Amino acid sequence: MKLLAKIICLMLWAICVAEDCKELPPRKNTEILTGSWPDHTYPEGTEAIYKCRPGYRSLGNIVMVCRKGEWVALNPLKKCQKRPCGHPGDTPFGYFSLIGGNVFEYGVKAVYTCNEGYQLLGEINYRECDTDGWTNDIPICEVVKCLPVKPPENGKIISGAMEPDREYYFGQVVRFACNSGYKIEGDNEMHCSEDGVWSKEKPKCVEISCKSPDVIHGSPISQKIIYKENERFQYKCNMGYEYSERGDSVCTESGWHPLPSCEEKTCNVPYIPNGVYSPLRIKHRTGDEIRYQCINGFYPATRGNIAKCTSTGWIPAPRCSLRPCDYPDIKHGGLYYESMRRPYFPVPVGKYFSYHCDEHFETPSGSYWDYIHCTQDGWSPAVPCLRKCYFPYLENGYNEYNRRKFVQGNAVEVACHPGYSLPKEQTTVTCTENGWSPNPRCIRVRFTH
Repeated sequence: MKLLAKIICLMLWAICVAEDCKELPPRKNTEILTGSWPDHTYPEGTEAIYKCRPGYRSLGNIVMVCRKGEWVALNPLKKCQKRPCGHPGDTPFGYFSLIGGNVFEYGVKAVYTCNEGYQLLGEINYRECDTDGWTNDIPICEVVKCLPVKPPENGKIISGAMEPDREYYFGQVVRFACNSGYKIEGDNEMHCSEDGVWSKEKPKCVEISCKSPDVIHGSPISQKIIYKENERFQYKCNMGYEYSERGDSVCTESGWHPLPSCEEKTCNVPYIPNGVYSPLRIKHRTGDEIRYQCINGFYPATRGNIAKCTSTGWIPAPRCSLRPCDYPDIKHGGLYYESMRRPYFPVPVGKYFSYHCDEHFETPSGSYWDYIHCTQDGWSPAVPCLRKCYFPYLENGYNEYNRRKFVQGNAVEVACHPGYSLPKEQTTVTCTENGWSPNPRCIRVRFTH
């Protein structure tokens, strides 16, 4: 009886607690409610089963139950999620960008763009992730092409040439050249650009010709008005002017070469080593004069110290040179052909003459003759003839130098026997212009107690 009473109480409690749902089961935009729902109220425990809209999916059914007057999801984690489509596919020479999201799932659009120099084949440049996967085929990028090119009249294509009537690809370059006697008018090359149009107009080849030029400060000798390639134009300059380069000019593809031109005759700024001048000017015209002065022991190379600018340059040329050398006074010697040469003195720096030395003398080179040179410091060698000294037999001394030759300026150390010494107790003798000094002689030393 007690058990029956409990069961009855529970049934009565359930009847009292249970509450109907007074609204239709709710649904999200991604869900579709299955079944028929004609009533306005639904009893406790009623189940609503949902399926996902096209383009969405869920793992298992989505179910809601009427509990205590409210619709409650049996498994709240179950939701309709966008259906994935996988990678849309890459296209060679292009790339894609996503619109509407950054994941490959329902509703996203992949828009394709071609690299520079390539274009889409067809009009559709996208794929959409739809209920059944990606729409459309993967767009294809093909290289941009430019129309065929023919050589200009009187010209040719020298690089990049294709077969006649064949299209060119993006980036290809075509270079042109004209036949002999013609020149390019326009650019000599063009390239196929990214939009399929040639970057420049095709050039023309026009005959090379030059009009008779105007010569400032001059006048034409040739009388033609129009000159063809390689023909020469001759002209002359007015008085006081000279050719900038030369007196004729050649008609070339780029015009006259060199350009006919006359410029005022001028003298270069004078360069005077070891000298100064005035007035100082950037340009010296014909007739201008300068006055110069030599320094550092130098002297004007010509009479006077004034030079004038002429059509041929400075007259006389301003120049400083060292004082010339007078006739050399060669002690203990002399010049060969002395009587013939004396009238030509003084002589400038750089001159040289042969000379000889007297008996008992020799040149610095050890010969009896040599050359004497006029230098900026005078005659060289300064002492042309040097005395020869032969060391004598030394009594009461050591004869290690016996009969050996020495020359003027040499000093020799003398060793005497014990008890002997050079005069005045000297230890060396020197070869001089007049012989040995002192005379190589060992004398007895007097001792004082």
